[in-house]
Formats: sequence, structure tokens, C-alpha cells
Amino acid sequence: VNPEEPNPTTSRCGQQPGFSKPIKIVGGTDASRGEVPWQVSLKEGSRHFCGAAVIGDRWLLSAAHSHVGTTSLNGTDGGAVKVNVTRVIPHPLFNPIMLDFDVAVLELATPLVFNKHIQPVCLPLAAQEFAAGQQCVISGWGNLQEGNATKPEVLQRASVGIIDQKTCDFLYNFSLTDRMICAGFLEGKIDSCQGDSGGPLACEVTPGTFYLAGIVSWGIGCAQAMKPGVYSRITKLQDWILGTISDARHSATQPHKWRNTPPGEAMLLTARFAVFPQLQ
Repeated sequence: VNPEEPNPTTSRCGQQPGFSKPIKIVGGTDASRGEVPWQVSLKEGSRHFCGAAVIGDRWLLSAAHSHVGTTSLNGTDGGAVKVNVTRVIPHPLFNPIMLDFDVAVLELATPLVFNKHIQPVCLPLAAQEFAAGQQCVISGWGNLQEGNATKPEVLQRASVGIIDQKTCDFLYNFSLTDRMICAGFLEGKIDSCQGDSGGPLACEVTPGTFYLAGIVSWGIGCAQAMKPGVYSRITKLQDWILGTISDARHSATQPHKWRNTPPGEAMLLTARFAVFPQLQ
């Protein structure tokens, strides 16, 4: 990792400097100002379609399935920072049927300026464990309930628990892989939903410091009993993520060996209130 750029695995990440008081995601609540400063909205025109997480001043993580066939991302909002995306790099082993290796690295054209409301989330070490029962935070602008395309104007957040891997694998007819982690509640009621894909599952590992345990990938329905959300497990993908970022930096002056995003492709970073009032 270039020492001149923020390292997402150091202590200078996962903070909430703009979050002053505690307090859609199905079953969630409006996020407070600065509560999820690594949350990103990806838009097509004025339409939000996926989430992403800030992991460095020029790097985002999202779900690979969010970007298959994507041609353009753009939009404007008075409370947001707009940044061009120059490359979308999906994992080479991404399986669109099983949604295995469902992760993509997005490179920004210009570096972000971190402040109280834009911060990177920490990447966990490969050996880090997120134990069953650990409480984590999901967030996004996705549907507020299954089958209802209504999306919130204000960023939604909810607390969910990590689900035991063997239990979740059984609930999904043994279709999970080691690159997946489940979170939610067996009784349902709180979950990520359509439009949240690519967004963060962040866990407070040490007081005040959040690590990215997963990114929203798939599930059956939204907030259904015995069908928790399934997330791409970052600890199993960390080596590829950091290696891809390192390779991309070294190839910056050479012809790209990955698929370039089309000219004009952009995304929106929530800057002040994590709200998109013009969201359709």
C-alpha cells in the first residue's frame, strides 16, 4: 500500500467524527448526521440503484452484481459530493448464478477529501473473526419493504446480528460458500433489501472504530423469517481487494487490463446529511 495514501487497514478509518448523538433498510430508522460516513449512493440518472463503501481516498467497494451491464452512473444533489468513477474492477471469479465472489473495486478519478461526513471504513485483516451474535450496522437507500419499490429520501440504518454460518447455510439449502456471511434475525423484520446491494455491513470491533465485515449481496425476499441477509465476506476477499488496488496504482500510467467504465460514469458520495431529497 502506498504510504502516501490512506491505508484502509490502519486506525485512521472506521471513525464517525461527524456523529454527535446516537439514536430503507427494512425495519430501519433514519441515519443521524455523520453516522455512516463511508456510505455511498450509486445513481443512474437521478435513480439510486446500488450502494458502496468508501475504503480509501480513491477506492470504493461494491457488489459485482450491481455493475454487470451498467453503462452510466450520474446525477446531482445539493447535499452530495459528485466524483467520477474511472474503473470498475469485478472479482475475476465472480459467479452471477451463485453470487460467489460478489465484490468489485471502484476507482475514483480524483481523491476524496475526508472530513466529518466522508470517512473510510476499515478493512478487516484476513484472520479477523466476526462472531455469531455480534451486533453490526447495515445501511442504504434500498426498498423499505419487500415488493414495494418505494425508496427513502433519507439514508436508513439498522442494527443486525451476525448469524452462525452453519445455521445460515442450512436455512439456504447449503448454498453458501466461504465468501459469504449472514446477518439479520431469524425472526426476520429487519434486513437489507433491493437497492441496498453493495452497501456496507459494518461492525464496531473496538470502541468507536468500525470494520467492514460484509457488503450486501443477496437473500430470499426481504426481512422474511428464517431468511437472513447474505453478504460478501470481506475477510475472505481482503487479499484480492488490496492486491487489486496495488496493481491498479502501479498500472496507472499503463493501458488498463481491466474493463474501463464508460466516459461520464460517476457516483454520488453523501457529504452532509446523507440524504438525497430528489431520489425517485
